[in-house]
Amino acid sequence: METKFNLPLHISSKQISQIFLDMTKYISFLLVAFLMISTTQVFAYDPPTKKNKVTSSESFGYEIAFETYRSAVYQSDDRQKVFVDFGEIPVNLKSIRVLNSTGDVLLTKIVYDLPVNSLYEIDLSQFSNDDLVLEIETFTDSRFITLGADN
Repeated sequence: METKFNLPLHISSKQISQIFLDMTKYISFLLVAFLMISTTQVFAYDPPTKKNKVTSSESFGYEIAFETYRSAVYQSDDRQKVFVDFGEIPVNLKSIRVLNSTGDVLLTKIVYDLPVNSLYEIDLSQFSNDDLVLEIETFTDSRFITLGADN
């Protein structure tokens, strides 16, 4: 059994213009939808600034892999020293900062040139016993860990 299709051998210019008009509407719709979605993503990002000072990592929404960073930080019993185990952190570090509870930087240590299996010691004895925040900065983002009884 043979099936035959009756296809028009000639398409009129009116039909071509209608097809072109329909395709143009569809492409325009997709373009507008893409621009609207990408614009909302750009304006939704709110980077940390001096206005929204750091008090804890939860305020910045760094919940993903946060426990990995927290488990890499150890504090001595007298709270005078903090140790950061680079081997427990899955990415290369750029710097480590000590901040006070209002977000002011008290100490910055550049650590990008240290080996990835280092155990880095920070002396906190020069700071008051206020709540301190440790900022672990990678080349893509930062993690904030509140130092205290939990460490």
